[in-house]
Parts: sequence; structure tokens; C-alpha cells
Amino acid sequence: MNQPNYKDTLNLPKTEFSMKANLSVLEPRILSLWQKEDIYKKIRDSRKGKDKFVLHDGPPYANGLIHIGHALNKILKDIIIKYMVLKGYDCPYIIGWDCHGLPVEHQLFKELNKTKHDVDIVDFRKRAKDFALKFVELQKEDFKRLGIFSDWDRPYLTLNKEYEYKTIKLLEYLTKQGYVYRGRRPVNWCSSCETALAEAEVEYYDKESNSIYVLFPVKNGKNAFVGNGRDRSLQEKNVYFLVWTTTPWTLVSNVAVAVHPEFSYSLVGFEGKSAIVADALLPTLEKKLNTTLKVIKSFRGKDLEGIELNHPFLERKPSVVLAEFISKEEGSGCVHIAPGHGAEDFSLTRKYNLEFVMPVNDKGLFEEPADFKGKNIEAANKLVLEKLSANNSLVKHEKITHSYPHCWRCKNPIIFRATFQWFVNVDLNDLRNKTVKEVDNVQWVPSGGKERMKVMLITRPDWCLSRQRLWGIPIPAVKCVKCNEVILNDGVVSKTAEIFKEKGSDSWFSLNVTDFLPQGFSCPKCNGNEFVKEFDILDVWFESGASFFAVLKDNPELKFPADMYLEGSDQHRGWFQVSLIPSVALEGRAPFKTILTHGFVVDGDGRKMSKSLGNVIAPQQTIKQYGAEILRLWAAYSDYAEDVKISDNIVKQLVDIYRKVRNTIKFILGNLSDYDPDSNSIKYEELLEVDKFMLAKTMQTAKAIMDHYENYGFYKVCQEIFNFCNLSLSSFYLDILKDRLYTFSPNSRERRSAQFVIHNILDVLLKLTAPIFSFTAEEAYLSWQNYKGKKESIFISTLDETYHCEWVDEKIIKEWEKILGFRDNVLKEIELKRQEGSIGSSLEAEIFLKFNKEDFDFYKNRKDILREIFIVSEVNIEEGFPEIKVEKTRGEKCLRCWNYRSDVGCDKNLPGTCSRCVKALKGGN
Repeated sequence: MNQPNYKDTLNLPKTEFSMKANLSVLEPRILSLWQKEDIYKKIRDSRKGKDKFVLHDGPPYANGLIHIGHALNKILKDIIIKYMVLKGYDCPYIIGWDCHGLPVEHQLFKELNKTKHDVDIVDFRKRAKDFALKFVELQKEDFKRLGIFSDWDRPYLTLNKEYEYKTIKLLEYLTKQGYVYRGRRPVNWCSSCETALAEAEVEYYDKESNSIYVLFPVKNGKNAFVGNGRDRSLQEKNVYFLVWTTTPWTLVSNVAVAVHPEFSYSLVGFEGKSAIVADALLPTLEKKLNTTLKVIKSFRGKDLEGIELNHPFLERKPSVVLAEFISKEEGSGCVHIAPGHGAEDFSLTRKYNLEFVMPVNDKGLFEEPADFKGKNIEAANKLVLEKLSANNSLVKHEKITHSYPHCWRCKNPIIFRATFQWFVNVDLNDLRNKTVKEVDNVQWVPSGGKERMKVMLITRPDWCLSRQRLWGIPIPAVKCVKCNEVILNDGVVSKTAEIFKEKGSDSWFSLNVTDFLPQGFSCPKCNGNEFVKEFDILDVWFESGASFFAVLKDNPELKFPADMYLEGSDQHRGWFQVSLIPSVALEGRAPFKTILTHGFVVDGDGRKMSKSLGNVIAPQQTIKQYGAEILRLWAAYSDYAEDVKISDNIVKQLVDIYRKVRNTIKFILGNLSDYDPDSNSIKYEELLEVDKFMLAKTMQTAKAIMDHYENYGFYKVCQEIFNFCNLSLSSFYLDILKDRLYTFSPNSRERRSAQFVIHNILDVLLKLTAPIFSFTAEEAYLSWQNYKGKKESIFISTLDETYHCEWVDEKIIKEWEKILGFRDNVLKEIELKRQEGSIGSSLEAEIFLKFNKEDFDFYKNRKDILREIFIVSEVNIEEGFPEIKVEKTRGEKCLRCWNYRSDVGCDKNLPGTCSRCVKALKGGN
């Protein structure tokens, strides 16, 4: 005889929200909906009049497709903005692009296979603009695909006329206040790109260099070496200063040798010569030179000042000078000084009136002396070594590998080269100290960023503003034809700004110089009135740093200062610093309240990504294979305070986490298909105790998650969400609810109690995951049929509609932590019986519990709750010596609810069912 089938009588889950995400199909559908409904505008409209939260976007370069670092950066920003939106803030987000400068120019030259000497400047700038705008659009589409919210039709672009105008107005202010000056100083110089570089445009890689120890003969020892009545000329005949350098070619520009005033030095004898070296480096030198250095006489460094030397191979008379930047870590303690090739060397020029030698041109080729003319750095190194060997001045030559600065674009080693440039004087009007103090008024995340920024500001040189490039905003300087004076006048700058506002910066290259000159303008040096234009362009970092002035202060929808700047940790020496300095100069304060920095993206082994290693992971490919949602989870789940790892294995692990959360959402949605909060809701007082506990637990978890969001601890947010879904819900609450949800009468108090709670759980879960799982949360929210007060998007709703702190009942939480602790012990005993083969599923088990008096009073009225949370068919409770006993149930299996009960078959019209199922089938509540 066939058994009755009661499956159709169960309250089985129903939802359009599928188990399989199929993100590659879902995400474009959601994006299309957001675009069609103009969700960003509707969010902004819904927050009109609310407090603003402004995260100011740092502009990426528009010179290629986005890489995985861009994805990390923009996702982190989007997570913060969406969380603040859900908190009820008005969060305008204006995305920006850096369109000028070396990155764009370098990429375009590669495409054209030309240099800056081979192109017509006006035509090239038009091409550069088109090139940049092309990649703005391509990057924009990739950022949209990541689920980023922004006012996409109104980004800020540094090539826009209005932005150029504002940048020049900022330059005008700094010029008028006297901050900007022209000087000849050593700067980072790329001979390949033929331009000065900012500190932020320099990267450090290992490089093989020539390490040499060179003898500088003493010409006049100023009696320092005379002793015991000996003839001075004889004493000094074989006396030298032993100098160490890793740049032999700069010896051509040597004008002095420096020693530290407070170090101890010795005259040591070796191989028939005697040389001055620092005492602290004697052991290292003996090992390095493979000889014994015999001390003849000792000195303090300051005793050696003014001694005259001979250059090793040029007709030049260097002198010994004192410098406190000399280290005891390496070398000989005697440092060769070439002011044209180093900032520290240059710092000695004023005190000692040192000669300024600069034989190297823009291309890195020597123009003098005659036998070096036309040689590049490598060839000059070889010639210097030949000359030193020929006159026995070379004591030691070896190759070393050390960290050396390279151009961040062409990747070639740079040089330090003195050139005429425009600088911002960071010490004028106490600007340096003001910026350092302002650092204390900013919140730094991670906190170590504060001291890092302070050190950088304290030690930074004056800011080099000029670049010798074609693509950028020109510095409106003019040169007097009569006296060759180069002038940056605030009147000229002001008129230039107005012309740029109307015609753009290309006008500098197409209009006559007279168009930019105020009426009656003359040379302040010679009163000449004929001028030609200069063609240096502004440091691209000045442009991006000016965004606080050009974007924040200029847009009534935004505010100054911004609540947050968020970029990679390298921007301490980049965008953060170049925004801070002019903002303090102009506004007297930082342009940001909080700085958040993240590490770099590396592969699974912690290696930097490079095409040569074959370990580059493109966000476009990851999105295609797994979906943008998984990239969003990766960005959130990473501890961004460190370098962020990504690999295929890491992504696959995240897919599993995503599935767990998605399946949790699906289960809850399915079991709310017949729940209407208006007609089916019950009062809090009517909830079952376990449901009150889960409501309290949910709100407690929500508070922890919100605290993590507030502190920007997104990986902790992810951990809380995953643990909540996996442990609190899937492994406990949702598991024990299946019996109630599926088998009880649809309108029973027990079932509506459960639905009331899972309704609120889902509301909280979707809103707290939405900043990270934007597509999934939106999909679930829109497919939630009976959600009360549903908006066009989950992001128009708010968290305050969802979070109820009054439901956090500490007494219930404490009691249920005790119950769940006891539950773990019972489940272990059930599992032992299953392993023995005594029972199959836990529903075949009957539990016999004995408690002492105190626990018996606690548990005696919770018999049915315990049956539910153990997922067993029967629980028996007695007072006595504590015991947990598990036996196979004596009841019969109900064909409908699968519980084993003694009352199965109680109704002949519903054969094989228990009394509880009979009640449900007959419509009882």
C-alpha cells in the first residue's frame, strides 16, 4: 500500500532569488537598472538637507586601462560612501582624472614612436588630449562595472578649462605671497624623459653600480700633518684623503671633500701612502682593501677644515669642508662633494662659496671637459676609471648592487642634476612648521601615517614646480629679451588664468606673448618691454594637489575640508602632501579631516605584479570569470593596512564565502514568501524566547558590524558577516527553524514569531552587506515581495529604519549563551551515537537530561525549546546528578514532519501524521 505524500502540504520556501548567482549576467542587469532609474540622483535627492559626507577622489592617470590597484582603491571608497549613504548622509562623490603630465605623454610617445623633439607641440597636445579622454571613458566604464556610484556625467578632469583656470589662480596666490621662486638647484632628473621629476615620481629598484675608493692628494695641509720638526713638504708628499663614491662620473664636477666635524679621523699608512679615513670605518676598510691600516696620527674632523687638495685628474683645487650629513655606515668617512649633483652637496654652497660645476646636459650627455664631450653617463664612468687607474689614484674598484632611484615611467635610472627650475619655498611664512602642526589635526588610518607624514614634511626640500615637458598646464613665465631675466609675475599669471578659463591652456602655445601681459608691463630688472614666453609646464602633482581649490571649494554640492582622502600609502609623498602644502598656505588648514591609506596589491606569494613574472591579475578578467562582487569582497576582506594579496586560489576561497552568504539570504527570502509585515506581524512580547534571543543577537552583531564600518575595519565587517551567516544562522538558528517554518500551521504564533525575526534579520543583513555586496543586496532587496515601504533601491533606504537597540536584551543573551554552551555538549553526545550506528539523523534521538536543582529550575520550562534546538524528537528533563543520555527514540516517524512521536496515527483521516501535523493540516493555529 502506497504511503500518503504530504509534501504539498508543507510551507516550502518560494523565491525568485536563485541559489546560483550567475554574476556575469546579474551584475550588468543591475547596472542597467541603476542607470535607467538614475539611482545615484535618487539617492542624492532622498538625502537633500541631510549632513554631508564628502570623500574626495584622488585622480588616477588617464593613460591606460585600470589595473587591480585601481579596483582596490575605488572599491574601498565605494564601500565607505555606501555605508554613509545607508546611515542617512548626503554623499556626493565626484570622480576625477589626472589628464596631464609625464604618464600620458610617455604613453603617447610610445604609441607614436617619437620623442618630444620630433613633434609639433600644438598638434601633440591635441593628440594628448584625445588620448587622455579616450582612457577616461574606458576607465569610467570599468569603474562602473565594479558597481561604483558617482555622478558619472560630471567628473572632474584636470584638462578642463575651469580646472586649469583654478590651478593657475592657486599659482597666482602663491606667487603673489612670495612662495614661488626661480633657482638653480639639484633635482631628480630623467635623461630619457628629459625632465625634472618630483619625489613621488621616483621609484627605487636594485641597480649595479661602480663602487670606487679614490685618493685625493693633499696640496696644502695647513700644518695639520707637520710634526717632530720634519719638513712639511716631505710630510705631505704622500698624504691623501680616501674618498668613496658609487657615481664615478660625478667626479668631473667635484669641488670639495667633506668630513664630519665631530667624527674621529686618522692618518693611516698603507702601501707606501698615508690617507685620512674615519676611525669608525677602519675595520671595514681593512677588510675591503685587504690590508692593514697603521694609524700614524689622529684628528677631529673639524681640525681638517680648509685643507687644500688636488683633484685626482683635473686641474682643480678642491678644499676640505665640514658636513653633518656624513654617515659611519659605509665608505671612508670622506665624501666627495659635487654641488650640481646632490641636494646635500648643494647645501654646502652658501657656507663655503663652492664653485658650481654642471657639465651634463638635458639628455645626460657631457658638454665638457673636452675629452668627455658627447659621452653618456656609462661612457663617462669608464673614462673616469681609466684616468684614475692611469695616475694610481684608484685604490679599489668593485661592482655593487644597491637600491637606486629610477623614473617611474620609463624605469631608467635617474641622475641628480642642477638646473634652473621654479620652486615653492616651503619655509616661507613658517609654512613647513604650519603643515607639520596641521598633521595633528587629521585622523590617520592606519595611525602610523601621521608620523610618516611629519617626517616627510620635516625633511622635504623646496617643492620643484616646473617640468620640461609638452603636455600639461604651462607656467606663465616670460623672459626679458633685453636682459634675459625670467619673470613670474602675479599680474601675468592672473591674466593668463582668465585666458585659460575661456580658451584653455593650449592658448599659451598659440597666442602671442603680448596677449598675456598686463597693460604697461615691463621688466622689473631693466625696464625692458619685449618678452618671449617660457615653456616649462607645472608639476602634474601641483595640478592634482590643487583639486581642493578647483573641486571642493568650487562645487556647492561638496564642502571644504573634505571628510576623507583615501589613496595608496605612496601618496604620503604624493597627493596627500601636495594637497596639504598649498591648502595650508591658502586656507590655513588641511583639505581633509581623515586620511585612509592602503597597501599595494601583490600576488599570492607577496611579490610585486609584473608582466615579466607573469603574475599580473587584471580586474577585467576576474570580473568576467567570477563577477565584480567577488572583487568587492576581496577588497573588503583584505587587511588594507598591509600589502594586499590576490591570486586565483584566494579568489576561489572568497567565492565560497560569497556562496555561504548568498545561500543564507536565499533561505530567508524563501521562507518570507507568505509573510506580510502589515498583516502577519506579531508583538515583540509574543515572540518565542529563542526568537527574542536571535533578535537580540542580530542587533548585537549589527552594532559590532557598524562599529567596524565606523573604524574602517572592513575585513572585520566581513568576518562578522560570515560568522553570523555561517555559525549563528546556518549552523544554528535557520537549521532549527526548518521544522517550525515548514510544518507548523502557516498562521501559527510559532511560525509567525520565526518569520518576524528572520524578516528583521534579512533587513539588517542586506543593509549591512550592501556596501560590499552591492549587486547581491540590491537583487535580494528588489526580489523581496512583501517588504514594507520598499524604495527603488536598497541604497535609498537607511539603517535607522532597521536597527533596534531596544531589542538587545542582555538577560536573554546571557541565558541563551548558557543554553547554547550546554547544546554543544548534547550535540557531541548525539554525534557519538551516530558514529556508533545507534541512530541515523538526530531526529531518531531521544534525549534524557538530569540537572542539579539550580539548572533544573532553569531548564524545566524549556523542554520544547530544547527539543527544537537539539533537532531531536523528544527531550526528557529530571532533577538529579547531572547527566546527558542519548537513546534511539521509541516513537514512530511522522510522514509529514519526520519527527518521531508517540501520537503518530492519531487521526485515521490523515494516516501517518502526528497530532501537531494534524492540527496544522486542519488549519489550527
